[in-house]
Amino acid sequence: MKVTLDDVALEAGVSRATVDRVLNERGNVSPITIERVNRALYSTNYLLEPVAEHKTAFYTFDFIFPTPHSRYLDFYSRQVDAIKDCYHASHINARIHRVEAFKPQALATKLLEIGDNTDGIAFVALEHPAVKKAVDLLVAQGVGVISLVSDITNTQRLAYVGIDNRAAGRTAGLMMGRLLDKGETGKIGLFIGSHAYRGHEEREAGFRGVIRERFPHLRLLEMPELLDNDARAQEVAMATLKEENLLGIYNVGGGTEGIAQALKKLDRANDTVFIAHELFDHTREYLIDGTIDAIINQNIKHEAYNAVEMLINYKSGQSIQSGLLEPRVEIYLAENV
Repeated sequence: MKVTLDDVALEAGVSRATVDRVLNERGNVSPITIERVNRALYSTNYLLEPVAEHKTAFYTFDFIFPTPHSRYLDFYSRQVDAIKDCYHASHINARIHRVEAFKPQALATKLLEIGDNTDGIAFVALEHPAVKKAVDLLVAQGVGVISLVSDITNTQRLAYVGIDNRAAGRTAGLMMGRLLDKGETGKIGLFIGSHAYRGHEEREAGFRGVIRERFPHLRLLEMPELLDNDARAQEVAMATLKEENLLGIYNVGGGTEGIAQALKKLDRANDTVFIAHELFDHTREYLIDGTIDAIINQNIKHEAYNAVEMLINYKSGQSIQSGLLEPRVEIYLAENV
């Protein structure tokens, strides 16, 4: 079905006339509204020839994601792949690479390898000296580097694209405390993806902070690293739930389906508050049937768009953040999916 300007206007939350003004560069539109329309053009797949000043450029941008695959990162990869069609008329090529997860030296090697033939790199960062060194070497060579999903400290990277993970963790903590009965003393299972991801550590820190400040009657029980693996998550959750009477569970990273399966198998879904991250088909079903109580989400389509636009801005000498809106922490409950 052909996408119309009305579809784009609905997605952007503006009038059809505003979309027309942006497309034809007629002016009288704020930078923030232009950015919203550009995102809608991308997300609705209307944009066969993108707006703006990049029509004659040819850029190759590289994205690096870890393996083994997760639903979250696979979905992210598909959004990046769609950019090839969206930006086809501007000759923007997006290449996707995979590196074994939690192997910082392999990631550093891949960064330097790609850096010899690229116009910019966006990657899921690991907090490690070898990765930081590789990033700074690339930046010194004039390669634009952006961290995705999880940031990296003390480097010259151009920007971070993703939600404020500390705010996401604090949001989860506030919801956990509010959803549980006030004053009931008990344990909360804190499931960690990997401490190698700064984003996971920030979520954990935010969650801990709110529980400590506002709900001191709740005690956190830290689980082993799940490494974003559903089978491992189910095994750890099953063992823990058999030994502990958890009032709630907060899963910082991947492995949500494994935890949900454990709750269902042990018939604990109705009496355990479960808060997780990322809304997909499988997590949506668990949210609807009540196994998951709340999902903290980020708009991956918009993040992929932001990453490409930032790299284009860098190559064309514009401000990196020109006209772009920062991703927001989103909350989904059974009643609003």
